[in-house]
Amino acid sequence: MSRWSGRRDWAHPVVRVVVVGALSAAVVLGVDRLGAVPGDAAPQGAGKQVAATSVTAYCPGDPFTDRSEVEVTGQVSAHAAPSTVLDGVVTPDDEPGEISIRDLAADRSSDTDQDEKPTSGRPDVVEDELDGPMRVRARWHHAPGAVMSQSFVAGGERATGLAAVPCTAPTADAWLVSGGAEDGRQEQLVLTNPGANAVSVTVDALGAKGDESVVVPPRDRSIVLLDAIGGTDAPQAVHVTSSNGLIVPTIVDHHLDGLTPAGVETSVPTTSPSKRQVVPAGVDGDDQGIVLAAPGGSDAVVQVRSLGEDGPRSSSVETVPAGSAVDLDLPEQEPGVHGWLVESDEPVVAAAHLTTRASDGTRDMAWSVATTAIRSLGGVALPTETGGQVTRSVSITADETSTAEVLALRDGTVTAQEVSLDAGHSTAVPVGAAEAVWVRPTSGSVHAAALLVGDDGASRARAASVPIESSRVAVRDIEVVHQR
Repeated sequence: MSRWSGRRDWAHPVVRVVVVGALSAAVVLGVDRLGAVPGDAAPQGAGKQVAATSVTAYCPGDPFTDRSEVEVTGQVSAHAAPSTVLDGVVTPDDEPGEISIRDLAADRSSDTDQDEKPTSGRPDVVEDELDGPMRVRARWHHAPGAVMSQSFVAGGERATGLAAVPCTAPTADAWLVSGGAEDGRQEQLVLTNPGANAVSVTVDALGAKGDESVVVPPRDRSIVLLDAIGGTDAPQAVHVTSSNGLIVPTIVDHHLDGLTPAGVETSVPTTSPSKRQVVPAGVDGDDQGIVLAAPGGSDAVVQVRSLGEDGPRSSSVETVPAGSAVDLDLPEQEPGVHGWLVESDEPVVAAAHLTTRASDGTRDMAWSVATTAIRSLGGVALPTETGGQVTRSVSITADETSTAEVLALRDGTVTAQEVSLDAGHSTAVPVGAAEAVWVRPTSGSVHAAALLVGDDGASRARAASVPIESSRVAVRDIEVVHQR
């Protein structure tokens, strides 16, 4: 923030201000996409961009802490974006950076308080064991483009598989999609409250007779069994709203096929209802489908197309009844990674799922949510432990003719691969054993997700899809003119 040398500066007709304004809490709380990003069209008088100096996200934690029959090994990971990733995007603050991970229940400082001033020599990557909900914060030099995520491998008699989600900023309004109609399927909604006061949350499952009201304690979480709200005979599309605070919602989906665990996945919110949705991460598997929900008062006529390396292919035209969610079976696709384009005459929400099977017969599932387009920089941290052999790749889908760089970080070294795509095309970029990845468009815009899928030789099935959304990199420094 600008510094004034004395009281007389306040009388100057032009005062420079770093715009946080009413969004000051957003910089501290890390509310997603509230800071402007390079590449956005700046309104007249918006001024130059300056690097974000604080980015905060929250992780829901281990969802099975009260389930002794489920063994969980997991971690929270956070990485600062190296200078090569930020090159041409933003110049970080000169102040030495820091990254911290805290147990949310132990974080008794005010959300608007500043952490202690960082000291030089702090690491640019931090990991911690997964337990309860956690707060992750990157500050000063490490803030722009920082990526944070949680992941775990579940085992035992009741759940097995790999699950990973980005740690996200709190929100007051979110849509989540998950679940299915198979016997033994169970979905839990994890509501995390990072604030110092209890938050009242309304959970509205499409097709249910009523909604559910939940009070989430301060700096804690509540877990809601969605089957008790929306039933067990259909997939789940859930609208979560809060009126007196912000929350971080996550869905945990796990499946038992008889007595055999058949996969687990965690999912963050999908994009808000829209007539056009892009789900960037699809891949051929033993089973795949896409869940569509029409939250409005009219039926939605929906066309779903596959966007692969050869371009768009017509897949299915379906009618989704108003106020309901349906799970569409999709035809077999050509081998490789593809995205899904959903176009509808009424606003819908969407997410795709796949199931993979290993040579030992075990299964795991992955959910891919619809994402917003990346125009400047997007990134995500990847699991360090997967509990099996997996292939890591970044799925890129182009809404328009675009070029982008995929930057993969491993052991402090960044490797870059360039991708050129025509509109309506997708491709997969292998990233080896990368610990974090960023996507940086150089022209146009893309949708992206990281895919981790066990190959045919894996000893255990492993599958996870992690959405890549726009990173928080900058705010705007504007001139405020005082009238005399």
